[in-house]
Amino acid sequence: MESDNKLEDLRSVLSCVFEKLGAESLTEPDRIELVARAEVVQDQIDAIQDVIDDEEQLAGH
Repeated sequence: MESDNKLEDLRSVLSCVFEKLGAESLTEPDRIELVARAEVVQDQIDAIQDVIDDEEQLAGH
């Protein structure tokens, strides 16, 4: 399913962002940018998950 692949890709991106946030060499502006990117990716994950949940509910009725 296409949304499953997209969801997995976004989760992978989010994982990489969190790894970078753990780096001690990050400057504060870089850290702020990474947090903003993580929020965008999480919003995309949430939106895709909502669609999947809606599809599952429709299939169940």
